[in-house]
Amino acid sequence: MAIVPMEKILIVAHRSQAGELLEALQDAGLVQLLPADQAMVSKEWPELQVDFRRPKDLEELVGRLERAIAFLESHAKGPALTSFFAPQIEIDASTYSSILSGRQAMNLLEETEAVHKQLDRLETELEQTEEQLERLLPWRNLLCRLEELTSSRTVQALIGLIASQNVPAVEAELAELPATIEIIGESEGRKACVIFCLAETSGEVQKILRNAEFEPARLEGLKGTPAELIEQCRRRREELQKEIGRLKEKAAELAERRLELKVLFDYYSNLLKRKTAQLQSPATEQTLFLEGWVKRKDYPRLEEIVHRFEGCDVTILIPCEGEEPPVEIENPPVVRPFETITRLYGMPAPTSVDPTVFLAPFFAIFFGLCLADAGYGLILMVVLGWILKKMRGPKAAFQMLFLCGFTTLAAGAITGGWFGDAITSLLGPDTFLERLRVRLMLFDPMSQPMTFFALSLILGYVQIQVGLFIALIHNLRKRDFAAAIVDQGCWIIMLNCLACLGLAKGGILPATLAKPMGLAALVPAAGIFLFSGRGLGMGGRVGIGLFQLFSTVFYLSDILSYARLMALGMVGSGFGLAINVLVKLVMDVPWVGWLLGALVFVVGHLFNLGMSMLGAFVHSLRLQFVEFFPKFLTGGGQEFRPLRKEFKHIAVRS
Repeated sequence: MAIVPMEKILIVAHRSQAGELLEALQDAGLVQLLPADQAMVSKEWPELQVDFRRPKDLEELVGRLERAIAFLESHAKGPALTSFFAPQIEIDASTYSSILSGRQAMNLLEETEAVHKQLDRLETELEQTEEQLERLLPWRNLLCRLEELTSSRTVQALIGLIASQNVPAVEAELAELPATIEIIGESEGRKACVIFCLAETSGEVQKILRNAEFEPARLEGLKGTPAELIEQCRRRREELQKEIGRLKEKAAELAERRLELKVLFDYYSNLLKRKTAQLQSPATEQTLFLEGWVKRKDYPRLEEIVHRFEGCDVTILIPCEGEEPPVEIENPPVVRPFETITRLYGMPAPTSVDPTVFLAPFFAIFFGLCLADAGYGLILMVVLGWILKKMRGPKAAFQMLFLCGFTTLAAGAITGGWFGDAITSLLGPDTFLERLRVRLMLFDPMSQPMTFFALSLILGYVQIQVGLFIALIHNLRKRDFAAAIVDQGCWIIMLNCLACLGLAKGGILPATLAKPMGLAALVPAAGIFLFSGRGLGMGGRVGIGLFQLFSTVFYLSDILSYARLMALGMVGSGFGLAINVLVKLVMDVPWVGWLLGALVFVVGHLFNLGMSMLGAFVHSLRLQFVEFFPKFLTGGGQEFRPLRKEFKHIAVRS
C-alpha cells in the first residue's frame, strides 16, 4: 500500500562468470541495471573500460526471426496459435529445451527466408509484368514492330495516349500541319495514337499534343509486335502465378512449424537484453561492475543469487546527492487492479505517495454513478467474470472493470435503473420485480435531479478533502510542519468553515452557525495570506498570499467538476428510457413484434452500455488526474524496470 523502498547496489563479477550471473539475475527479475553513463562507479573511476559495441549479430538475428514469424503468420492456415484469452502459447520445458538445442529451428528460419525472398522477387516481377501488359493492351492492333517506330533525321514519330474527347480537335489542328495521326486502339477512355511529323514542325506538334493532355507511351526497349509481346506477358503472368501459388503453399506448410521460430525469438530477445546490459556496464579486463537498484525486501535474495558464483560479490551503495531511485508500487490484491490508473498517470516521485489505495474506492464509485444501471452492472460482472476465468496473461484492467461492475449494480439499485425503466414500462407496475426495485431505490434521478446533483458535489467535496488530508499526513511524516499547517491544515479548516457557512445560509444547518463559521474561516485565511509565501520578501508574501486566497474559487470549480457524474448518469438513464420506448413501439408490429422488440432491446442497451462505459471511464479518470491528484501527488517518478525474462509468444510450463 505504498511506494516500495529501494536499495542501490553494486555487483562485482569476474568476466568468466558474468554471462551466467546475468542469466540468473534475469531469471529472478530483481535488479534494474544502470548503463555506464548513469553509473556512479564510472564517474568515480573514469579509467574503467566501457564496451559500447552493440550486439549487432543478436540484433540482426532477432530482426530476422521477427520478419520470418510475421511472414509465416500471414500465410498460416487453420486455427491461430494464440487468442485474446491466451495471447501466449504454452509449451513444456522439455519442448522448449529441445527446440533450442536442435538445428531444426534455424534450418526453418533459413528456409522461410529463402521462400520469402523468392516470393517477394516473383511478386515484384508479376507486378511489373501486369504493368507492362496494361501498357501494351491499347496497342494490340498495331501491326508493325515497336523497334520500327523510331524517328529519323527528317521525320519524328510520337506514340502515346490522348483522351478520347480531345482526339477530334487534335486531328483538326494536325491536318493544317505536315503531320498525320493514326488511331491504333482505345482503352479506358483514351485512344492510342501514332503521330508522324516533319522534324522542323515537331515543336508545334508537341505544343498541340500537350494542350490535349498527350501521355507518351512507355514502350522503350521493347521489340516485336504488341500482339506478340502481349501474348508473352500473359504466358509469363500465368507462369508467375503458378510459381507464386506453389511458394504460398510452401509457406503455409512452413507456417505449421512457426512455433519453433517463436521459441527462438523469445529466447534470443532475452539473450539480447543480457548481452546489451553486459556491454553497457563498466569493466576492467577481468572484472565487470553491475550497478543498479533492487527492492529492499529482495536484497537478501539477491545476495543469495550472487553468492552462488565464487567470483562475484554484491554490496549496498549510498546514492549520490540528488539521485532518485526508480519507483515501484505494491498494494493489497483488492486494490492492485486500480494500479492501472496510477500507471496511466505516471509513477509518483520517490518522495511522494502511492495514490492507488486512495483513488480505488472513488474511481469505482464514480464509474458506477456514471453508468447508474443495475442491469448494466450485472452484464459487466457476468461478462468480465467469464473473461477473467478464461483469460491467461495480464488481467488488471479487466479485474478493475469487474470490481466497477459491483458499484454499477449498487448505483443502479439506489437510482432505480434496471435497463432504464424496463421493469416498469415493459413488465408493468404491479409485478414483484417492480416492488423490489422501488424498495431498493433511494431516489429517481429523472424526477429528483437535484438529489443526484447534491450527491455528486458531496462526493467531490469528500475526495478533495481526502486529498488535502493525505498531503497533510505526508508532510507531517516528513516533518515539514509549516507546509502541513499552512498548505493543508489551514485550507481544510477554511473550506469546512465556508461549507458550513453556505449550508447555514441555505437553511440546511441552523442559521445561528453562519456568523461563527464565517468568523472562524478568517483565522485560517489569515494563516494562508501571511505564510503561503514562506521564504519570500514582504512583496512576495503579499502577492502569493492574495493569489492563494483567490484559489478558493479554484476549489469551488473543482467541486463543481464532479457534476459530470450526475450528467453522465442521467444521460445514460435517459437513453435507456428512449430505447424502451422504441421497444414498446416495435412490439406493436403484428407477428414479428416480439422478435423486433427483443432485437431493439438487446442492440440498443448494448450500444448504450458501450458508450456509457467509455464516458464513465474517461470522466472518472479525469476526476482523479485533474481534481484529486494535484492536491497531494508529486509525479515524475521513473518506473522500476528490472532485468527480467519477457516472453512475447510463449509461456514455458515448469
